[in-house]
Amino acid sequence: MENLPVIMKGSKVVLTPARREDVPTYLRWITDPELNVFLLDYGKVSTLEQEYAWYDDVIAKAANRHMVHMDIRLADDQMLIGNCTLLDINDRDGTAEVGILIGEKGYLSKGYGSEALYLLCRYGFDKLNLHSILLRHLSTNARGDKAYHKIGFREFGSFRQSVVRDRARCDMVFMDLLEHELRNPTDCG
Repeated sequence: MENLPVIMKGSKVVLTPARREDVPTYLRWITDPELNVFLLDYGKVSTLEQEYAWYDDVIAKAANRHMVHMDIRLADDQMLIGNCTLLDINDRDGTAEVGILIGEKGYLSKGYGSEALYLLCRYGFDKLNLHSILLRHLSTNARGDKAYHKIGFREFGSFRQSVVRDRARCDMVFMDLLEHELRNPTDCG
């Protein structure tokens, strides 16, 4: 059982600081064809050395880059199952964009991602004083779309047929969330 500092706690998951020693796990997730098809940097080929360099340059210096990156871990034993980010944080306007990945496939479609995203947004509103959070996802990501709506994100448009995956075109869907719209997924049933 890990004993990492908990930034946000839910009933299923906790958000903790990212750790450099988990970079090989991140690489396994982003190179898994079932998962990376939904990533915005799909098709990017990374080596372990490049992932360590990314961690050192981006994640370890996140505070200087107007971003917050956290790991998603099980609440009971802190097993790592994913990660999430608030990026492009604009303190003046109170805006940011969110990104999330549940990398351990046994935890998909079971409410872990919804709760983690809720906690991340709660952190953004409560700790960073955000007013609005942006989210982008592919129209083919039905599982993600369901989770995003579940916690209160609303679609406000799409960039039609702007993304290619396996020679097929799909839309980039844009959603946003204001603090009063945020819903705890454990209260949604």
